[in-house]
Amino acid sequence: MASFLVVDSGTTTTRVRLVRGGEVVRSLTRRVGARDTAVDGDNHRLREALRAMLQQFESEEPDLEGVLLSGMITSNVGLLEVPHLTAPASLDDLARGIERRELPELSALPFHFVRGVRTMGARGDRAIGDLAGFDVLRGEEAEVVGLRELLGIDRRAVFMHYGSHHKAVDVAADGTILASRTALTGELLDAVREHTILSSSVVPLDGFTPDAAAWREGMRAADVHGLGRALFLVRVGEQIGGRSKEAMTAFLLGALTGLDLPLLQLEGDDDRAVVLYGRGPFKTILRDHLEETRGIRAVVVDDATAEAAAVAGAIALYRRGRELQGVEGGM
Repeated sequence: MASFLVVDSGTTTTRVRLVRGGEVVRSLTRRVGARDTAVDGDNHRLREALRAMLQQFESEEPDLEGVLLSGMITSNVGLLEVPHLTAPASLDDLARGIERRELPELSALPFHFVRGVRTMGARGDRAIGDLAGFDVLRGEEAEVVGLRELLGIDRRAVFMHYGSHHKAVDVAADGTILASRTALTGELLDAVREHTILSSSVVPLDGFTPDAAAWREGMRAADVHGLGRALFLVRVGEQIGGRSKEAMTAFLLGALTGLDLPLLQLEGDDDRAVVLYGRGPFKTILRDHLEETRGIRAVVVDDATAEAAAVAGAIALYRRGRELQGVEGGM
């Protein structure tokens, strides 16, 4: 029974999972990622954390066949930069694009890097006015493949990922990634909550359920008054408006949720499935907003399924890559 280590590394968190026979046996997580590399100017913290986790698993599992990696760890602020594929990128394109490397300073095991996908715009122009047609993703390609498999989705869909960055990924019925669009909304939320005067007016988000009336007010305030004013109204509401910190936290989340609506690019007769997954309460707010205003019933992915998606997708792509190469065995 084949065993692999599957690494999912993003902006702030790196996870290593031991996968045996296609099932996750155990997982290790470290709070280190691409943001640390960007801030430090080198990737020493990421490399040391990854080396320690790999060594721990290798000491416990002697028959490992390799390391499969996806996410920001494949970027210029990760472990090793591998070039993006260009959208549209089919499942076979993603599978063929997996790049094998040897990194003996980290492990004697072979490393298999899943490539990210870049969106180049309709004309490929790079003038500043055309930048909105460009985008990049790393990690979400594996998550989308995994979610389609785990949820049984076989039609056109837009997948909305919530994390440090919020990303909308357009996917065709056959699984081809057509385009993506990214916003810094997650990092903006963290910055506002932790590094501005609003930190004294909001509550922690762990287990937080936003009040519907309050988040609707926040979304409307950002639309009418602009985001900067809506953010300051969080303090106004808590300090002189007599509103609770819980209410103003929901107000803040509503104001920021409105920033992501243009990412979806939903048309009036859009028949795509809308799939919302990732961390925090943004996904439930957007689900309720879409149903109330557009009659769209979005799918909110539970945390356990979302957690399993990157592993399921990376394994599916690795298996498909071996099939295309005519190689027997493997996971």
